[in-house]
Amino acid sequence: MKTLMMTIIIVLFVVSPVLAAEEYGVYIKVIEKAQGSFDEISSAVEAGLTKGGWEILGSHDTGVPDGCTYRSRAISFSSEDYAAKVLENGVKAAFALPLRAGIYEDEKGINIVFVNPSSINRTIIAETAMDKFSLATANALVETIAGSVKGNVVNEQAGQMRKKGRIGGMGGGDFLNKIDEIRSFPDSSDSTLKQVADKVKGALLQNNNEWGLKYSYDLSGMGTVIYGITKTVTEAKAFSIAGEKRKSDSNNCSGIDHAAAFPIEVVVYKNEGQVKVVLMDGMYRMKMYFEDAGKWAFMKNMTMPGKIEKEIVNIVSSGLDN
Repeated sequence: MKTLMMTIIIVLFVVSPVLAAEEYGVYIKVIEKAQGSFDEISSAVEAGLTKGGWEILGSHDTGVPDGCTYRSRAISFSSEDYAAKVLENGVKAAFALPLRAGIYEDEKGINIVFVNPSSINRTIIAETAMDKFSLATANALVETIAGSVKGNVVNEQAGQMRKKGRIGGMGGGDFLNKIDEIRSFPDSSDSTLKQVADKVKGALLQNNNEWGLKYSYDLSGMGTVIYGITKTVTEAKAFSIAGEKRKSDSNNCSGIDHAAAFPIEVVVYKNEGQVKVVLMDGMYRMKMYFEDAGKWAFMKNMTMPGKIEKEIVNIVSSGLDN
């Protein structure tokens, strides 16, 4: 933990102040044409993150669009220190956790990206309050990954570019209005959070709808537990939509560069005398990570986010109703 925070602190003091109007991508692409096999590179990324003070919470091969022969993988990671800094802004900031890296193939080779904390924290937490820390974290991650895998270091913004955190347009708005409550229970004892979280986990593990639990992040000492879930066919569909307007003979699986968008978070937290089970509004989350797909893509697939959310709500509710 100390190694991680010292790296972030050192970077924090050498970066220039971030301007509120500066544009950020949802992702940062670190490396192109990484050297080694897909599995070797994935292992090297995980080892590098671990050495840098991060905890690997989960890793899984994602779904890919029909006809795509390339591989894509998402790695979820965090640390107690990073989580504590994020959660200083309240338990609703849990949706900014954990961080995720994506490893994906294309016609030129293997690439590595990660979710940009400078973009996501502005959307979920505040426009500017976390800017310096977020940028320092991003720079530390670039340094860690680039030092773990050989390849062409590009360090470039990717995905939707935003000059501010607030997401506008249809389905957008303020993040705090986009947290959907599944269930709420009186926080009547020290064990209520654990009891509710265990029921949620059981439901996620036992569901028959092909949703898989990819990580469990127990931050109960900070008042929250986070579960990451995903579904292969949902990932494949989302990536197909994300890459539709960029697809070409030379970039046949373009959408899998959004591998780091999954898993989806189901959060259990203590708030205002209650233990609440919540998730992010389905359309809002899709806009957060996939808005660069374009308005037409969203218009054609407007029912998809609601369907995803309904499936997750039904699964979680089944465990809480028993």
